[in-house]
Amino acid sequence: MDHPGKAVVIAVDAMGGDHGPQVVVPGVLAALRRQPACSVALYGDAAAIEPHLVMEPGEDLAVTVVPCSQDISMSESPAAAIRGKPDSPIVKAMKDQAAGKVQAVVSAGSTGAMVAASLLILGRLASVDRPAIGTLIPTVNAHLLLLDAGANVQCTPEHLLSFARMGHVFGREILDLASPRVGLLNIGEEESKGNDLTTAAHKLFRTAPFDFVGNVESNHLLQGQADIVVTDGFTGNMVLKLLEGFGLYLAGLAKNERVPAEERQALLPALAILEKRFSYENYGGALLLGIEGVSIISHGRSTSRAITNAVVTAVRQVAIGLPQKLQIELGRTS
Repeated sequence: MDHPGKAVVIAVDAMGGDHGPQVVVPGVLAALRRQPACSVALYGDAAAIEPHLVMEPGEDLAVTVVPCSQDISMSESPAAAIRGKPDSPIVKAMKDQAAGKVQAVVSAGSTGAMVAASLLILGRLASVDRPAIGTLIPTVNAHLLLLDAGANVQCTPEHLLSFARMGHVFGREILDLASPRVGLLNIGEEESKGNDLTTAAHKLFRTAPFDFVGNVESNHLLQGQADIVVTDGFTGNMVLKLLEGFGLYLAGLAKNERVPAEERQALLPALAILEKRFSYENYGGALLLGIEGVSIISHGRSTSRAITNAVVTAVRQVAIGLPQKLQIELGRTS
């Protein structure tokens, strides 16, 4: 069905994630009920998608299906898959974003394929050498943006500075912070602490045009010392998975019959808090910052609620014009 008045179109990989269309499609429909001014194009196997396009009587949600005959598995080489599977949802959606047919792409599929497709098809912003994955993490006060969370295993101090500046813009435009506090993840608060990368980055951050609050140790990460925390992708990804694993550890204890019953019962309130505050469903997905477009990388285990929030996040980034604002900010001293 055509909806010519819907200017913002979000492309969603309907086949991505552990559950595919049975979870993705209901999540998209819920997002459209929250965001009636946008439309969604679902990319994937039409025969698998269409049975899940169940609307309430009288509903006319702006959703279309873009048939794709190929798909990218999690085990495939991202670069090879991008080149060898042009009719896969991620590749086809990215090409449509490059052509202006859609304004953002959301996928719970291969993170590597999303990063590779964004770089090879959309390209980097002119002032960005390395895009970064940013993910929101709750703190005692609100939440922080951690970047890079996995796109760049090896970084230079200049890369970290670029991540910090992109995070600063994100904090200002998306988190509505007048002056986002930027911290550098390190093994100590003193500026002399760390390795060659962090000590050199610290010197660059001190004279940068943002509010640099210094080094942030990992045991203080969730205490709200900074709104933006910068690190290399190797470290950032390990931090992210450690936080996720701690929640699984507590959940495992609560189910372990070898743990005394009173201790398991005492864990339940903590698990309820973790479920409410730390669930990836609340944020929808990670954000690839620094590309010529909008890419939202959702968790492979995404539920319908996570997909809903990912689409809503994509709509907001498009509405604000985040890539354009990143380019303006980074271009000032590039």
